[in-house]
Amino acid sequence: MKLLLPTILASSTLLTSGCANLAADTYCDIAAPLYFDTPATIDTLLRQDRQLLVDIVVHNETHSRICGEDE
Repeated sequence: MKLLLPTILASSTLLTSGCANLAADTYCDIAAPLYFDTPATIDTLLRQDRQLLVDIVVHNETHSRICGEDE
């Protein structure tokens, strides 16, 4: 029973040490605009998931405002 706590602590340390660390420190380093393949995609989203379309447009406009135009 005394070995249980150290084993749990060691296991959790091993599990978290394998996680990737982001070297990025700004929104522009980790965010990118979302593009549509065809205009038909926009039409489909207008009919079936308007909120997703709005969210994507807001994301793209936010990215453009904060990070400037696409490189």
